[in-house]
Amino acid sequence: MSGWRPRFALGAVCIIAGGAGILIQGHGGPQSGSAKLPPASLAAATQSWTVYHGDALGSGVDTSGVTFASPPPAAWPPVALDGEVYGEPLEATGRVFVATENNNVYAIAANTGAVLWETNVGTPVPSGDLPCGNISPNVGITGTPVIDENRGEIFVVSDDLVAGPQASHHLVGLNIYTGNIELNQPITLPGSDQLAQLQRTGLNLSNGNVVLGFGGNAGDCGTYHGWVVAIPEGGGTQLSYEVDKASGQREGAIWMGGAAPEVDASGNVWAAAGNGSVTSSSSAYDFSDSVFELSPSLALKQYFAPSSWASDNSSDADLGSSSPAMVNATGSVLQVGKSHTAYKLSQSNLGGVGGPNTSISACSANDVDGGHVVNGTIVYVPCRSGVQAIQTGSPFSVLWTAASGAGTPPILAGGDLWSIKGGTMYAIDPGTGATVTSVSVGGEANSFPTPSVGDGLLLAPSTNHLYAFVGSAGLPGPPSPPPAPPPNSSYWLVAADGGVFSFNAPFYGSEGGKHLNAPVVAMAPTAGHGGYWMVASDGGVFTFGNAQFYGSEGGKHLNAPVVGMAATPSGRGYWMVASDGGVFSFGDAQFYGSEGGQHLNAPVVGMAADPSGGYWLVASDGGIFSFGAPFEGSMGGKHLNAPMVGMASTPSGSGYWQVASDGGIFTFGDANFGGSEGAAPLNKPIVGMASTS
Repeated sequence: MSGWRPRFALGAVCIIAGGAGILIQGHGGPQSGSAKLPPASLAAATQSWTVYHGDALGSGVDTSGVTFASPPPAAWPPVALDGEVYGEPLEATGRVFVATENNNVYAIAANTGAVLWETNVGTPVPSGDLPCGNISPNVGITGTPVIDENRGEIFVVSDDLVAGPQASHHLVGLNIYTGNIELNQPITLPGSDQLAQLQRTGLNLSNGNVVLGFGGNAGDCGTYHGWVVAIPEGGGTQLSYEVDKASGQREGAIWMGGAAPEVDASGNVWAAAGNGSVTSSSSAYDFSDSVFELSPSLALKQYFAPSSWASDNSSDADLGSSSPAMVNATGSVLQVGKSHTAYKLSQSNLGGVGGPNTSISACSANDVDGGHVVNGTIVYVPCRSGVQAIQTGSPFSVLWTAASGAGTPPILAGGDLWSIKGGTMYAIDPGTGATVTSVSVGGEANSFPTPSVGDGLLLAPSTNHLYAFVGSAGLPGPPSPPPAPPPNSSYWLVAADGGVFSFNAPFYGSEGGKHLNAPVVAMAPTAGHGGYWMVASDGGVFTFGNAQFYGSEGGKHLNAPVVGMAATPSGRGYWMVASDGGVFSFGDAQFYGSEGGQHLNAPVVGMAADPSGGYWLVASDGGIFSFGAPFEGSMGGKHLNAPMVGMASTPSGSGYWQVASDGGIFTFGDANFGGSEGAAPLNKPIVGMASTS
């Protein structure tokens, strides 16, 4: 839940859009026969909606207590988007997030509807390049994203066009405050035609991983497989569970009508698989047409498949067209698929093929697709011919079918169910299935659109617009500002071309994109961190921010290239060091000595300044040379698994760290060991280090 922000009550509000005044008038109290929740407190109204159907189990229930008038008034004019929307809108920190099939992600101010940022994460795949499908004209981001508010990051999966034409699937993380891309990791689906794989499910979070499913395009063409994939939020080794993975097998989609894999309190993942390619009951079971539970590492823990799995496969009557409904009140799981059968299973014993179950007929007039609502022992199921209420307690039975015929994945908010049909969003009485009210939300490209609730707003996607309706708490206040960065998390990186990357630190400029006579090799901050210097291997110095130019070796003959620099404690001078140990002093930097002209067992690779005056040089063999600074020890003459590449001083000047190219850390004096990357696999070698104080 996000922090409290001011709210603005909505009675009669004049919103000016495109020069036209639109009068939005709130209506009276709750309809009779609709079990409304009590009015929300202002703090409760700021509840976020960060994952498909609102929580890790996909319950679809808004617990903020916000109520909505009949019909609910618009919060602001519909927001036009650049492409089709297939996922559910999300909300956090006073921002509404929505993604399109053009691979664009939007952040929209919940209080005004203004677009705060828009980021493109890749070139979408033209639908004409796919072997089949019903998404057009492009396929980009299809599944509902997921937000980690603690990280301040939203995750999406993009379909990217690559040469061939071919497709590449990527997990992309974006900063929710700026839209900057913080992660872009390719997803590996071996043995599949990437054009035939579609990332249709919503995304979820489990034990620090982003969890998602893959299936195929509409038409079940090409070589695709059902996959559940988990990738660390910061990037790293991908975990996978594959359906129909034996030689010659295909299909077994994990798609669930766009619902997300569900995650229980232990981090276990629950999902359902669609029809597979094995259609003979005399053949080995292929783990298709099933409900299953995976461990956080995606190992299969248990599963259920109906005895009719083979015939279900042959008739495209897959069980996995909707997500498992976790009914914790009774310890059961309800699963309804295209066979028009509702199976009630035990969460603790799914039982395998033909496992113990109770079943009834459900959704007999049409298919069921997508996520559900779980409220106590009742599950509201997205039957295409109209939402059905199924009592999973006693007696296990269908209670009613929605009178409106609205059957897309519902949510429960303000005491009503909300479901979309043909461009109209209906409020449905959860006790009777009667229509309470309705409101237009435009056309729908997606066959399974689903609304959401966040920060007191009822949100609905259309083909290429976002609609918002205001509830009893009024309009939300302005979006929350970005949180302050944690201590010791501000730093710059510099590249050999002079490009500078700022992390929680101000950007003062760079040499990126400019002609350089020699590559940049090091940088040093000013005393107040209001600027920085860079030095190139030819001794040229570049200044940014409040960094003053005190001289350089640029254009002069050097016996050896410059490899490092350090600033004086006052920030009114600096030293450079060359690989032969020669030291050059500028500004108030005193010359304390050097190794220039001396025989070295290994080249110097860096230097560090003593806060009390003086400096150290470090060589690639770990040898330390002290000038006006205390010698606290070295790795010189000792066996190293990898060469030393840099060093840093402690704040007291009574110790230092050394770092090797394999990430190994060596401590001396009052330097403490805080961890290392030694023995860990690295994509690229370590090249330097800096302390945080």
